[in-house]
Amino acid sequence: MNVMTIEKVDASVWCEDIERFQCGVFNTKEWVESVSNQYHCAVFFNFKLSGEVVGKLAGLWVKQGRIKGDQLFFYTGPALKEPSQELLNDCCGALLDFARVECIQRVIIGSYDQPSGLVCEVPDFYPNERYEFVVDLQPESGHVSFSQNLKRNVKKAKKLKAVLVNRDDPQLIRRLIELLNNTLEQRVSKYGKEYDPFYLPYMDESCLQRLLDMKVGKFYLVKLEGDEVPHSVLFNIEVGGRVFNLLVGSDNLAYQYGLAALADFELIHQYREAGVRSYNLGGTGDAGSSGLERSKQSKGAEKRMVYGATTNFLCYPHRLINPLLNLGRSFPKDSRIVNLFKQIVN
Repeated sequence: MNVMTIEKVDASVWCEDIERFQCGVFNTKEWVESVSNQYHCAVFFNFKLSGEVVGKLAGLWVKQGRIKGDQLFFYTGPALKEPSQELLNDCCGALLDFARVECIQRVIIGSYDQPSGLVCEVPDFYPNERYEFVVDLQPESGHVSFSQNLKRNVKKAKKLKAVLVNRDDPQLIRRLIELLNNTLEQRVSKYGKEYDPFYLPYMDESCLQRLLDMKVGKFYLVKLEGDEVPHSVLFNIEVGGRVFNLLVGSDNLAYQYGLAALADFELIHQYREAGVRSYNLGGTGDAGSSGLERSKQSKGAEKRMVYGATTNFLCYPHRLINPLLNLGRSFPKDSRIVNLFKQIVN
């Protein structure tokens, strides 16, 4: 009987045959190194079956001190050569065994830019689900279907002589943050819910700088003819034939004249011509999710359910808290009780 084994390897070893695996942008050396520091270090795993590498996973080894213990955090699940429920389960089982041997308190697997729709079915992992909106750019999928409303916004933007420009200037980080805060104010005033514009764990301004330095982070600006200041700024991750729209911020003029719509409209055509396989517009979050969903689907994105998984505490004495975690799962995810539990365990 062949048993799945797991090996913690150096980044160079992990990358040797990475092109053979279906990796999302968050399961890449570039991404995990961009969010790595002395407290949450990049970590790379190969999964082997009969001596052959059959899965790969990159994430963070999070040091939380003696009281909270260490944690393994991944933005997405193991990358496989082809979707296989059996292989996914075997990889997750081996990861769980590794965590217990190393006295890791928790394993958290996210669902960001997950290439497959498989869900972890390993005991002691608790699956969770969310939606992402992905534009399929592969030629065999046919033309991208844009909504009439998006086309009208694009025409409106072009009448103002708006243009899309690619820049790699780190100074644009400051302008992006200004626009992200403006977008936040717009949504709070409209929907009454606050959120963190840097929504991914361990993502901050320095992460953007590192992605730019590694040439996988790209700025796209929408400017009007004669203007020096961009009215809409997108920050995309482009790696391994996939693209993820990480951040986008716009000012009031951009909202009024559909400038952000022009950006994605132009980018989708550019990416398809360049042979990019998919353009992930991300999820919707909580603030104005129905409006965001319509906006993403207007750009030809398909709504896809993706799955992550988390464990309870794996070692004593923290395992004594597990009954509280299990109780918390019975409440709505945005309830006060669940938020209290999150504060306790994070």
